[in-house]
Amino acid sequence: MPMPSLFEPVLQIGSMQMSGNTKILTRNAILLAIMMILLYLRTVIPTYQLGFYILASLLPGIVMMENGIKQTLIFIFASFILSLILPVDKLSFLLFYSLFGIYSVVKFLIEKIRYRVLVLVVKLAYFSAVFFISMYFAATIADVLPKSLIQYDIWLVYGIAVVFYVIYDYMYTQFSLFYMRKIKKHIS
Repeated sequence: MPMPSLFEPVLQIGSMQMSGNTKILTRNAILLAIMMILLYLRTVIPTYQLGFYILASLLPGIVMMENGIKQTLIFIFASFILSLILPVDKLSFLLFYSLFGIYSVVKFLIEKIRYRVLVLVVKLAYFSAVFFISMYFAATIADVLPKSLIQYDIWLVYGIAVVFYVIYDYMYTQFSLFYMRKIKKHIS
């Protein structure tokens, strides 16, 4: 009788078919690790902060397309909890999650509206609410921004931010379409 190999249990595990829940958990864990890396890189390479935030915001969108809204909310909550232990300023993460972090869920819910004009109005209302609350919080409570920005230049900053938001939303939509058409069929 031949002696069993030390690696036989490992080979047996590797040949087993993953269950649906295991696949979801594994995929979400990998995406969560990538998101944490991007959020950490944002602190190490400060010149590309917005770029890392935008890339990180796409990952909950992948979870949404693969697993639905419930798994996406769990993913966002887990990433928020993990980001609290990263050695960086917590205020920037709070601002990230208020707009970019939950955007996949917000976008999904808003785009269920049938009328395109109303979709645009609701998206702009959401962005405006997050923008003004964040600006108020950053200027008065956290004392990160000068209060004069809120008093005098807020509308200029808001106008520029709206333009960037519209571009971001369009790019997010294009990424989602690309993922659904080209990548999703290769993920199993």
